[in-house]
Amino acid sequence: MGRYGRMALGAGLLVLAGWALVPGLIHPIDTDAVVNAEIITLRAPAEGQLLADGNPEVGERVAQGRVLARIKAVRPETARRDGLALELAAARRLAQALREEEAELARLDAELAARGTAYRVAARDGLRLGRAEAGARLAAALAAGERATGEQGRKQALADKGLVAPAAVEAAQAAAREAAAAVAEARAELARLDGEMRSVQSGVIVVGGGDDSPYADQRRDEVRIKRAARRVDTAQAEVRMAGLERQLAAEQAQAERLALAELAAPVAGVVWSRFAAEGETVRPGDPVVGVVDCRRLFLTAVLPRRHFAQLQAGDRAKARLSGIDHPVAAVVQSVRAGGGAQAVGAVAVTPAAAEGREVVVTLAVADDSLAGRPDNLCRVGQQAAVTFQLPALMPLVDALAGTAMGLVGRAS
Repeated sequence: MGRYGRMALGAGLLVLAGWALVPGLIHPIDTDAVVNAEIITLRAPAEGQLLADGNPEVGERVAQGRVLARIKAVRPETARRDGLALELAAARRLAQALREEEAELARLDAELAARGTAYRVAARDGLRLGRAEAGARLAAALAAGERATGEQGRKQALADKGLVAPAAVEAAQAAAREAAAAVAEARAELARLDGEMRSVQSGVIVVGGGDDSPYADQRRDEVRIKRAARRVDTAQAEVRMAGLERQLAAEQAQAERLALAELAAPVAGVVWSRFAAEGETVRPGDPVVGVVDCRRLFLTAVLPRRHFAQLQAGDRAKARLSGIDHPVAAVVQSVRAGGGAQAVGAVAVTPAAAEGREVVVTLAVADDSLAGRPDNLCRVGQQAAVTFQLPALMPLVDALAGTAMGLVGRAS
């Protein structure tokens, strides 16, 4: 082998050695990755004492809906319920008072209606009687007029014969004129009464003046306006009363629930932690128990900071776990610097960033075998080796490998 051959062989060996190291640089492998899950924290709805009543232990698998903790209220909150009860009592009294007032107005309306009817009947009867009297006066006036006219004629005939004085004729003439005036007055009175009768028959009363309605009818109009207003007020009071009844019933049901509150598992999973001991007093909002959902597992990996710019959401990776005989496909969900905000809520396993390894990567997995572990922990906390696939650098790896193999072939 010549000098050039030996040089080619040495270069090929160097390339092969570099190629053996390239995957570790291009495909970052993190042996500190762990199977993780978000903790669902159940909190106390009210102040009370945590009862020891067959609660599942930490690490125990539970079905969805299973009671994880019971809290007995020590000082039930009744201020709002008592306030609603007082408001409801006041609303009921107001509604009853309005109904009674509306009933009184209805009674007064009926009384005024009866009085108005009686007034119209009396007015009609009075007009009929007055008309009869006016007719009689007219007949009497007509008869008196006839007598006066006859007497005037007789006196005039006697005066023409010189048997009576002219004064007697003048007196007879005056009597005739008075009788004619009486007839005219009687006719006018009868015509007036006929007009009033027609008005009464049409519903308009003008008896004794210019008013076209009796006092009872005027009062009835006022009463009707008040009745309409009271009906509106009563309806509003009943609506408010119904609303207060619903609120009070809801408060009562809430008080009954809080008197012995039960915290049930929102999902099927594992009791991961308990934040309060049995017999301890908890306040509203205090964490009581944490549950992890075994069907929604993910991986958390910690990488050197140099990979922060290389990885992004959507990159694909492969993970290997003991007990699973095939690589588990994973997809990057988030990449954040160590110490930054969590990509999810409280997690079961918090990754610790070592010196120089401060990039925390969260990966989603969709493999049912992860949740198939027979023990109760459903693989949360299990170590995993993750290989990130960076397709953009694969042609470089292939080119280096091809060059190295070609050099070795020529050297041999």
